[in-house]
Amino acid sequence: MQRKLALFCSGLFISLHSAAAPNDLFLQAKNLAAGPSSSALHVTLAADAVNDTIDVFDFRENEGVTDTSAGDYQGFHLAAQYDFSPAWSIEGAYWRREIDYSDDRNKIHSALLGARFSPAFNLSQDNAVSFRGSFWLNQADTLNKTSPTQVNARTFNQLSVDSPEDWQVQLDAIFSRRLNPMNQLNAFASIGYSKVEVSGLDIQALYQGCLMHIAVNSSNQYTGNLARPCDVGGIILNDMQVQGNASDYGLDIQQDLNYDSYFASIGGSWSWRYKKFESQLAYQYQRLWRDRIDDRVSSFGNQAIKDNHTLGAKFSYDFSPHITGFLQGELYQHNFVGQIPFLYNSITADRLDKRYGLASLGVQLHHF
Repeated sequence: MQRKLALFCSGLFISLHSAAAPNDLFLQAKNLAAGPSSSALHVTLAADAVNDTIDVFDFRENEGVTDTSAGDYQGFHLAAQYDFSPAWSIEGAYWRREIDYSDDRNKIHSALLGARFSPAFNLSQDNAVSFRGSFWLNQADTLNKTSPTQVNARTFNQLSVDSPEDWQVQLDAIFSRRLNPMNQLNAFASIGYSKVEVSGLDIQALYQGCLMHIAVNSSNQYTGNLARPCDVGGIILNDMQVQGNASDYGLDIQQDLNYDSYFASIGGSWSWRYKKFESQLAYQYQRLWRDRIDDRVSSFGNQAIKDNHTLGAKFSYDFSPHITGFLQGELYQHNFVGQIPFLYNSITADRLDKRYGLASLGVQLHHF
């Protein structure tokens, strides 16, 4: 192993294609165009997916992704909001994500818990203001890539990250204005804090011509042993062990994979409603300030990704007073940067610099 041990992450999970909370670009202080509602509880269930069939605009192909299964996404999300009063409500949401890369399927769990305050402020019935505080996180047991990955002329046979996770706290200010019975404008601004943590790394790679299992722990110490018998100068080795500090090879888990960051975002949307049909077109811009890690990105010769742009469209139809179906699409300029922070590190940054889209089909239950 040489310094390139530090690069084992470079193709890791960003080649999967995969910090603002999910669905933030559709934030509204209140759906004024839909009129008054007597429902206190709203429940949403949706299936989320991306594959070669859904990618009708060939975003992945245009981004240079040749493997048609790379970045395939299957999942769902469940969300609920309960209004205690006209001024106070709470919300919770859960996302289950499965992202494919060749023969690997990695599972990521995301959750959100938030509270919202909507003061009257003596506003007219055509305006609404809301403030939200939320806590959300992403977690996976492991992220694996078992197919060979070449990084700076060195091949890693298998790659995995142990217990990657991140958590965020976020504050939002939201304003909505009804222009007329059919049109509404929404705007929001957000600030937050994010923390990313990884417990360890496991790779399978060549060391002095022998295939080794290498484990790096949270203290940045590595140990390794033979993955299979090895022929060295005509001598068959059945056992060989190596150990040391991964900083000798340019890898520092606490700087390359564990980090803190602050983020801010602004955005807005336009809602148009005609009888039972409603559409919403949205945009969000996010800026991130990370602690130390972007300096590490530059040290590896990559360009740090410090912001992201997201476009969204949502189309809804009221099948009954209790059931609304919807179709939703989102397009990210830089993959899931900001939405799943632990996918970003000092070596994978260049792999996240690709557009990525996600489609959702779901139903909302209300007025019950």
